[in-house]
Amino acid sequence: MKTTVRNTLMALLAAGAVVTATSASALPQGWGDYLPAWTATASSCSVDVSSSGKYEFAGTQFRYLGGNVSNSCLVVSGAAIINPGVIAGPVYQPITVRCNVTPIYDYVPAVPAPVGGFVGQPAYWKSADWNTLIVGYKDTDGISTKAQVSVSLRKLSRATLTESTIAVFNSNNSASVAANEDIKQFSHAFDFQNNEYYVEINLIRKDTTVATPVAYSVRLAKGEFAPIIH
Repeated sequence: MKTTVRNTLMALLAAGAVVTATSASALPQGWGDYLPAWTATASSCSVDVSSSGKYEFAGTQFRYLGGNVSNSCLVVSGAAIINPGVIAGPVYQPITVRCNVTPIYDYVPAVPAPVGGFVGQPAYWKSADWNTLIVGYKDTDGISTKAQVSVSLRKLSRATLTESTIAVFNSNNSASVAANEDIKQFSHAFDFQNNEYYVEINLIRKDTTVATPVAYSVRLAKGEFAPIIH
């Protein structure tokens, strides 16, 4: 039977080889994820030049500096062609950092040829099969829209230099206003031989009536919710 390092680690669940959500955990209740994982603190990522003078790093935190807020501009909607009085409303510019995803591989051991057989399976390496973007953040107004933490997992094709988005996390989908971790699951076959990957973190603060939103950390892992036993 083919066995991977990940399968071995998953078998160690009872020995504590998986991060599970408990009453002391910031993760959603019942969630568990397995090693190996990729992690980055928000303050270790590269700042977009458009954010110059508006952000600060504090320990692991990426946040607005002092009373800075997002710049905004009015955008005219397509309907304005027919009705010049129609506008879509303001668009707010975020402050942004981007985190390079370091390639991580699983080792798949060789499988000997069966007795009397001729062909076995040589050992090989494969890209990690993560299925979850995990974000450590604080959205200071929950589901309201004056503060927002948005995180995107992005792929760059080396052959074509085209980019695409794999998953997007939006803090406004949660009512939580406390520092916590939340997840966005996705389906993607990672291929580090042909693609680069990065995570982009965007913060929006529309005015000073709300405290700055904060991003602490991002990670990629393979995880799932524990089955409910009745």
